[in-house]
Amino acid sequence: MDIEQLKLSLQPWLALETWHTGHALDEQRFHKALKSAFKKLGTPIAVDHFRDAIILGLAEYRASDVKNFENDVDSFAQLGEDISYYVANTSK
Repeated sequence: MDIEQLKLSLQPWLALETWHTGHALDEQRFHKALKSAFKKLGTPIAVDHFRDAIILGLAEYRASDVKNFENDVDSFAQLGEDISYYVANTSK
């Protein structure tokens, strides 16, 4: 898995301070970032890959978010994996 490419795909979502809030616009950015990742990398994508990419991305913008929002990082990584399996299982 190209973690760097996954991180770049998630950048439009992670770059904003509100990435973790669950606001409708942040949710939309997250889904669009996933769409971009799936287009470039395919599906499914493992939770560990999402977690690594999110941590790397946050380290570039707000390194303190990795620790301050550890549960959110894990939740979004799991959600990313779940959605990637949904896409993989329903697109064929």
